[in-house]
Amino acid sequence: MGNKMNRKIVILGIDGLEYNLVREWNLKYITQKAYTKTNLSDFEVIVTPPIWASMITGERIPEIEEPFIKRHRFIAHKGKSSKVKVPWYVRLGSKILPLGIRRKIGEAIIKRVTGDPFLATHDYLLRTRKYKTIFDYFDKTWTNGIPSYGRNVSTPKVKTAMAEAVKGNLKPLVEYAMKTYEQDRRALFEALDKDYELIFWYTPFLDEISHFYIRKKLKLMNIYFDLNKLVKKVSEKLDETDVLYIISDHGMEPISEDPRGGDHSDHGFFSSNTGELIKKPQDLFKLVVSKSPRSNFNYP
Repeated sequence: MGNKMNRKIVILGIDGLEYNLVREWNLKYITQKAYTKTNLSDFEVIVTPPIWASMITGERIPEIEEPFIKRHRFIAHKGKSSKVKVPWYVRLGSKILPLGIRRKIGEAIIKRVTGDPFLATHDYLLRTRKYKTIFDYFDKTWTNGIPSYGRNVSTPKVKTAMAEAVKGNLKPLVEYAMKTYEQDRRALFEALDKDYELIFWYTPFLDEISHFYIRKKLKLMNIYFDLNKLVKKVSEKLDETDVLYIISDHGMEPISEDPRGGDHSDHGFFSSNTGELIKKPQDLFKLVVSKSPRSNFNYP
């Protein structure tokens, strides 16, 4: 693998990248030398911020996870993305009240109980400095923002576009998501041209679209093929000693009762150009830090 001092580590964080679709479509640049599902069973709620926080700190962060657990107590959830026990009156309401009324009541309760957990936690690791992150072990680092480390994935603009998409108008959401992807992609290639030791790139666009496209597999396949080409271009910019990891927090699966069409699956994705694999998202921390010239960590 070469000297620790002479290689670049690049992490492509793709929110919502689904292992089963990557495998079905045989996306060889994304699968790299080795790939696997990651196990999310440690998490009570499979939601973006806590999982990404675990990747860059190596541990579950209760201050980030707890607001989402409280939020999910007031969501009558279908699917695999939550193990939170829902109160009986929420379960009852989900059976007798129309979706629109349930959503308004739920939003009012959540706002009073937790506030907006996405807004409250989006910069927690930066703001508090309570936990060490992978960025503390390298001198020259770059990220375009990771949930819990400076990136809010649930802005008013996203919420408005999502609400329109639930009504059947997907255009604002798709336009917003693809514009985000273009901006993130441009930032990535600018970073690759500079002398960074560690690059952690993140993009939320696939998660946003996949909630609604998971049943429109031809449209989703085109996006996955584009991501495969992106990885190819990234690989071509790296030296043979450089490290490339690709990771997602979770995937996406169709849920018949979900008004969007789909929700988070109970596993994530990981691949490497080195043949290394991890079992859980929080294992990424030790794997990356083990390559720092300033650490004594070994992996596994």
